[in-house]
Amino acid sequence: MSSQPVPPSENSLIREKVRGYAQEQRKEGRTEAKDSLRIGLGQIKEEFAAQDNLSEKDVHGLATRIKRRKHATSEDLFRLALAFLQGVENINAFAAIPGALQVLVKELTGSDTQRQIDAAECLCNLSLGEAHVAEKISSLVGSYMVTYLDGKDGRLKRSCLWTLANILATSDKAAQQLLQMQIVPKLWKLYTGEGASNGFQEDAGICLYLISKNAAHHVNAEDREYIAHHIFSIRPEDPGSEYLMYIIHQLEIVELHSGLGTHQAECLVNFFIASLDSQADSLAVSYGVRVVANLMAINNPSLIGVLADDNIFVSALNKLFALRDPRLNMDLMRILRNFLNLNLLDSNLVLDRLQVYA
Repeated sequence: MSSQPVPPSENSLIREKVRGYAQEQRKEGRTEAKDSLRIGLGQIKEEFAAQDNLSEKDVHGLATRIKRRKHATSEDLFRLALAFLQGVENINAFAAIPGALQVLVKELTGSDTQRQIDAAECLCNLSLGEAHVAEKISSLVGSYMVTYLDGKDGRLKRSCLWTLANILATSDKAAQQLLQMQIVPKLWKLYTGEGASNGFQEDAGICLYLISKNAAHHVNAEDREYIAHHIFSIRPEDPGSEYLMYIIHQLEIVELHSGLGTHQAECLVNFFIASLDSQADSLAVSYGVRVVANLMAINNPSLIGVLADDNIFVSALNKLFALRDPRLNMDLMRILRNFLNLNLLDSNLVLDRLQVYA
């Protein structure tokens, strides 16, 4: 089955989630790192937050100066980061200076760890620009940022994740470039337990969501197989958990059946059942129904785990019917039909116990 477009209401749900998450991160940032402030998907130093607005002329002067020196000080980077947040015209002014971006790349890839972080935060704000800017960043620095996802410095890693998220949300061409740099396996590792313990699970989940939403057609078979082999146990209360079923559905992991085993399928089913109690009326539920229906369509009872128990299946379906969500109706009928086609028990026994609300 091909990927289905995301209904406007579900797009709104994701936008609200990301917006709320960004606000929470700003609060945490002021507590945990008083010298930085996250705005949207960018960071600036607080000491520059009270400065007057920087104009395009100011940005032009800064860009020309760092280009001439082939070096940017921390103050240069902080001022540019602030300027980029003040308007897309400042971003465009910087991007129009040949060689200026290469100076930021030089600082990012240098040996000074603090300067790397400063450059990454500056690039993060620069990536809030339009598609042509995202494509420049991806082309010049995308491979470094993807590599830094394996690094140990948390602040550098987080700035790279935010930058990559901006790029993935902005340009199809840039997203395609990033997908050629092994970004999916690295993000998936951060989305699993490896990132959860260090607080990167939500950021990695957002990046994977954006790939699934905007660039699923560019994801190759090897990356899909990697995900299928490494589906993990996740709880509805875990950071970024609401993106899991959306990612699995949009990348057609179940439909392609590439490397999906009994254990991986069991993880999806268990998460789906748990999400019915804690994430009703969410992406986890609406796309979970589709994923589980596709699991049943494979016609292999071992892949549906505990749902093979008619008591658990009927209970789950009744919870879904109780939501009275008309958007789920067709998918609920499909999941019921696919379950009955498995011939696990008498169909009438199942139908008699369903509580369908008109």
